[in-house]
Amino acid sequence: MRRTTTTAVLAICVAITALVSVIYLLFHGYFDAGKFEIKQAQWSSSKQVAVLAKRSDQHSLGGLTYFVLLGDHLFTPAQLRHAYHSRAVVFAATDNCLDLRWQGPTKLVIACNGHSMPPEYMGVQKHQEGEVTILYENIPNQ
Repeated sequence: MRRTTTTAVLAICVAITALVSVIYLLFHGYFDAGKFEIKQAQWSSSKQVAVLAKRSDQHSLGGLTYFVLLGDHLFTPAQLRHAYHSRAVVFAATDNCLDLRWQGPTKLVIACNGHSMPPEYMGVQKHQEGEVTILYENIPNQ
């Protein structure tokens, strides 16, 4: 009887570990089949890079997203995928009008060229990330 109980407890632990692992992988982008690519990268004088990336998905409607990340290196597609599914995204939208530029070593400007971006096109909008202040042009505050 003791052997059966030990086996059952072990099987439950393995099942819980597998479930937690799948959930972690799911929410960190490991099953995201989208294509991730850098559209623009702007380096600041303080050696930080602002990256405008694009996520596209051939298999679903609405799978096109442009998002901005800050870092100290250019991101690989795998790093873009992981960052997209984390809190690292400082701005995300479905409009391709975006342009990045630095206004000094700690002020990043995210602009929408050609028109004002409708609020419903935006997902994430941060105004501060670490020591970097994020300013917006033609993009309303959320």
